[in-house]
Amino acid sequence: MRRGRFLLLIALLLVLSAAGIFLAFQFSQGGLFGQQQPTNAPQNGQDATAVPVTATPEQFLQIIAAGQTLERGVVIPTEAIIAVPWPTSIVPPSAITDPAQVVGTRARFTIARGEPIFSTMIVESLLQLSPAGSDAAARIPPGFVAISIPYNRNNGVAYGVKDGDHVNVIVSWAIVDIDQSFQTLLPNLSTVLSPPNPDATLPIAPSTVAVVNSGGAHVPTIVGRGEAGVNTSEDFYVIPSETQRPRLVTQGIIQDALVLRVGEFGPQEPEVIYPTDTPNPEITQAPPTAVPPTPVPDLITLVVSPQDALLLNYINRIVEKYPAAVVVTLALRSAGDTSQVDTESVTLQYMFERFNIALPAKLNYGVGP
Repeated sequence: MRRGRFLLLIALLLVLSAAGIFLAFQFSQGGLFGQQQPTNAPQNGQDATAVPVTATPEQFLQIIAAGQTLERGVVIPTEAIIAVPWPTSIVPPSAITDPAQVVGTRARFTIARGEPIFSTMIVESLLQLSPAGSDAAARIPPGFVAISIPYNRNNGVAYGVKDGDHVNVIVSWAIVDIDQSFQTLLPNLSTVLSPPNPDATLPIAPSTVAVVNSGGAHVPTIVGRGEAGVNTSEDFYVIPSETQRPRLVTQGIIQDALVLRVGEFGPQEPEVIYPTDTPNPEITQAPPTAVPPTPVPDLITLVVSPQDALLLNYINRIVEKYPAAVVVTLALRSAGDTSQVDTESVTLQYMFERFNIALPAKLNYGVGP
């Protein structure tokens, strides 16, 4: 009897434990006393219909543009401008949105129809267009001057220099020895005078006239020097076997020079036009004519300081007098680089010492010239 009660008590405990586990599971899932919410159900009363995600539309800003072609220097009237949409993400700081900032100003240069008008494209008066001079002069910073030098493919970065670039100027000099009094290339020439004492420095009285014997055995010859013979008792008079060899030296002389123009400037810019009627954009334009090939430039104009202009002018005169004595080379600078670097003159001695070039030994064999 007691054994049956004990088994009944155990069974009752098992039933209560199972019921407790079931209730705990239901509460954790939101059931029994609450409704279970799906993980992707809308919250706070939102519509259960899925809403696709769309990209934000591009925003546009109305900027001022030319409603017709505006010639250089013309006064811009109200009817000549229009507003065009421009993406706000790429609107430049010089863009204009207020028509009042454009009307009444002048076109700094010809603006094509439909082209946006930026603040850098208009001026307030003709004085800013340099009507009495050239536009090139208006592009030279105060305190500087422009000067032209020869330009070619070999010394001009293979024609890679363009207007507005910055360059360094390198000069190579061929240096020779000259007679300080005669200012002529050494060695001097010698000759024989007859009589041999024209300036009366010798005891023998000279004749009235000294004649230079230029014929026969008295042809002028190069002045040499006396040297003692080797393995012989005879002395020799040595003269050069060739003309003097120039000694080359290269150095940079100007850094960060502005290139104003590559080639010739050509004719002066067209005069300011004052149209009486609004141009009709519907008028058929004449077909374009064939453009002649661009001539190869042989001049380049640099903007430098007044002192550097004197330096370049001196080099120009040397090149005219002795074309092979001086060579000017241009080195193109990186855009925006304004650094100044101290350089050393380059000579043959510098090359051998700087790069540890060994002097070749004299052998009984070698390569041809």
